[in-house]
Amino acid sequence: MNDQANHGASEDRPSGLNDCTAGPDDAMSSSDPAAAQPIPEWAPLEPLPSGHMFLATFDGRALNTARDILDPAFDLVSCQTQYRLAFEMLGSATASAEQLKHAAAQLVMAQTDIAVLVAIIDDAVTEWVQRRTVVVPPSNAAAMDGLPVLPVHTESIGEIAARMAELWEAVTAKTDRRSGEDDFPEAEQLLELCRGYDHLAAEIESGRRTLPGM
Repeated sequence: MNDQANHGASEDRPSGLNDCTAGPDDAMSSSDPAAAQPIPEWAPLEPLPSGHMFLATFDGRALNTARDILDPAFDLVSCQTQYRLAFEMLGSATASAEQLKHAAAQLVMAQTDIAVLVAIIDDAVTEWVQRRTVVVPPSNAAAMDGLPVLPVHTESIGEIAARMAELWEAVTAKTDRRSGEDDFPEAEQLLELCRGYDHLAAEIESGRRTLPGM
């Protein structure tokens, strides 16, 4: 499911990232002069990526849209793999002291990288929100009883993407093990999360909901 062979290793990773980030199709971005150019203010604003687009990115397919969000989302999968493997090693009764020490270091590195990637996605979403022009519905035009003008979602899109990547990685790992399991609860959870995210993205795009810190 996760064909990361379609993606090349990145030589210029964002500051703070460790080795778990494989990097999305850098050949495509480096060969496209427009990819490095800032988006003109007059350019039409593309919508937030859909849940399906996140899944396609996790599967290793480089999409020519929303790269500032989907590229770090792709890296989240390898970080989640690193986290899972380290966590499993820490729970092993046969692991040596050296293996446990290494696993603990890998766990911390994965957590740090995930936090950095979530922040990168959230910064890109914040920039998108600041660029969009939405007429706020009259019912939300004024605060009432001290409540915010718009309802605030309790989880950022970066955090949602990290949960998507975690569930995708769990399903992929079970599939790769060929354990004979037919029941993948993580797959159903992932589909439900994608549906919920699509609904949230539609509300953000229409100005009916905002995100933490905005």
